[in-house]
Amino acid sequence: MAFASLLLFVNVVLRYWFLAPISWAEELTLYMMAWIVFVGSSVAIRTRGHIAIDLFPLALSPAGRHRLAIFIALVMLVFFAVFFYYSGQHTLRVRSIGQVTPVMQAPMWLAYLAMPAGSALMFVRTCQLTVRLLRESTKDEKFAMDLQD
Repeated sequence: MAFASLLLFVNVVLRYWFLAPISWAEELTLYMMAWIVFVGSSVAIRTRGHIAIDLFPLALSPAGRHRLAIFIALVMLVFFAVFFYYSGQHTLRVRSIGQVTPVMQAPMWLAYLAMPAGSALMFVRTCQLTVRLLRESTKDEKFAMDLQD
């Protein structure tokens, strides 16, 4: 992110003060931002930093909230698996036709690779989240059974 910001700043200075912009700066920054978004999303899953609507879960009991969190994690796993499959297919299709970026003439599939790579990382992070949620539920069940005895 710092490199992309610095590159854009330098490009603006070169464009407006020296009338000599870096031709590939905007294109590289655009593709870097795509990678940052997809890789950063996996970090947000790990830290539970994505935007969420919490009105409905707040109306549920703690056990209901926990079940809802597990259900949502499972839906996320399905979504990331489907997204990985289709974005991977698209990336392979772009690679097979040999499409290149307009200015840098770099293989376009490298830019599209951010989608399957990011979805794979998000899938892994969601698996970790799901395992943690399932472990919490088994601990709660054991604790509840101990209280009953």
